[in-house]
Amino acid sequence: MLVACGQKKETGSDGLHGNERTPSEPQNEPDSLCFAYLNEKDTVRLHIYQNTAGKVKGRLTYKLFEKDLNSGTFEGERSGDTLIAAYRFVSEGRISTREVAFLFKDNLVLEGYGPMEKKGEVFRFVAPEELTFGQGIQLLRVNCGGGE
Repeated sequence: MLVACGQKKETGSDGLHGNERTPSEPQNEPDSLCFAYLNEKDTVRLHIYQNTAGKVKGRLTYKLFEKDLNSGTFEGERSGDTLIAAYRFVSEGRISTREVAFLFKDNLVLEGYGPMEKKGEVFRFVAPEELTFGQGIQLLRVNCGGGE
C-alpha cells in the first residue's frame, strides 16, 4: 500500500483500501483522476472527473477525526500544476462554498493553505499567489474504481 509522509496503513470500510494504484496501472475512466489521504482516523478523497482546457470539475470529501464531514463538488481552473477551485459542500446540514487549492506533483497532490476572507457567501484566498503547499494534507493517486 502506498502511504504519504505521516500516513499509516489502516484497515477500514471507507471504500479506498485495496484500490491504490501504481503509475503503470490504467485508469477506469480516461479523464478521471483520484487521490486520497488516509491515516488512522482521517480520510480525504479528491476525484477529478472532468479536465478540459484548464477547467476542472470533481468531488471532494473531508472525513477528519472529531470534525464534521464535508462532502461536495468543486469547479475551478488548473494553471500549470496548480488547481484553484470553488468547493461547494455540505457540513452539519448546511451548504457552504470556499476556495480550495491543490498542487500536483507526480502522483502526489498537496493541499494549499493561506489566509481567507469572506466575499459575499464564499470564502476566498486573500492572496492565491502566496499559498503554502506541502505543510498539511498530501494526497496520493489511487484507483477511481469504487462507487464515487
